[in-house]
Amino acid sequence: MRLKIIYKSFLFTFPVSCSPGFLLLVLCLAGAQQGATAFSWDRVPLYAHVAIGEGFKQEQYEFLADQYQLITFTGGPKQKAVEPIIADAIRVIKQRRPERRVLAYWCSETPRAHYRELNASFPKDGFIRPAPDDKKRKDCFDLKRPEVRSWWADSAARLVREYGCDGIFVDGATIAMPRSAWSRLFGAKKAAEMEIQMFAMLKEAREKMGSGSTAVFNPLHGYHDGEEPKRQDYLAIMDGAMIDDFNRPNGRKPQRTDYLFNTLKVMSQAARQGKVVIFKAWPSFSWRIDSETMRKSSEGQHAVAKEDLLFPLACFLIAAQENCYFCYTWGWAPQYGTFMRYPEFEKPLGPPKGNARRDGWAFRREFEHASVFVNLETRKAEIRWK
Repeated sequence: MRLKIIYKSFLFTFPVSCSPGFLLLVLCLAGAQQGATAFSWDRVPLYAHVAIGEGFKQEQYEFLADQYQLITFTGGPKQKAVEPIIADAIRVIKQRRPERRVLAYWCSETPRAHYRELNASFPKDGFIRPAPDDKKRKDCFDLKRPEVRSWWADSAARLVREYGCDGIFVDGATIAMPRSAWSRLFGAKKAAEMEIQMFAMLKEAREKMGSGSTAVFNPLHGYHDGEEPKRQDYLAIMDGAMIDDFNRPNGRKPQRTDYLFNTLKVMSQAARQGKVVIFKAWPSFSWRIDSETMRKSSEGQHAVAKEDLLFPLACFLIAAQENCYFCYTWGWAPQYGTFMRYPEFEKPLGPPKGNARRDGWAFRREFEHASVFVNLETRKAEIRWK
């Protein structure tokens, strides 16, 4: 018998006359062979994005497996090869929760030293520097060279096939688009050429990784009224994206109401197209800003984050569709919130009973076990758990 799995819509086809025991066996094999995501509305669907360093303790892996439906592991500076550490982590997590999906951070713009096993086959002289004599500038992948693009795509496939990852989290994928960093560093004309090469590399990686894998890119952002949505062409060739800046503290003015609304619209529309969307929300502080909160103890930071959670969580729930995941930390290191507990994440949620109802900038939405209200203009929110 041939088992057919369609990952994006989570459809499984079975013989009509299957026994219950056989159905259970097939579902387990499907998760093991294809890494099928078991998205669930049982609780708030959560995503973790965390530097794994030298690895975590058993109880931390158990926390990740129980708390998060989707996980990305990044490396860290000055550490040994991260690939086998990630492989061991995936094994432990999937022993506990086989349906969990784990991605590896894989940067598309500059090398990451902690990928020592993959870097060993990097093409000689495969880097380019915006200003060759400027030692402060980071080396960038020379995407005009086919062997560099193939190395990057082959490495993405190795992360899936050799190290057990369910896919990759691609950082820097949009760095060559107009008015982005490479456009400023290399000039608009050269950046446009590099963007064509970036698309070719991403497509090659998707093909080599295989249909059962997942590739998401960062970032996908909202937009102000009067602007066109950005990065839609990247979304068309990838399986999903992270919206990494919702209400992010950066020392500037707070995000405008129309930007918040259009960010939620981008998430909802992408998910309706079958894409995975990671909604990265922030408390009122982050590790990048030297603030009074960051000078508090870990417990003090957690207390502030608890107070700040309601508004971004309500916004997420107002717009979320299947395959949308909520991420809430104040940085990417493990001490910045990944292993913190929040009562809202422990409560039953249940599926939405429909789309949100709108009244100006105010929105209401019903779930099986929660009623959600948010006003984007006043930043007021309420979640009543049933």
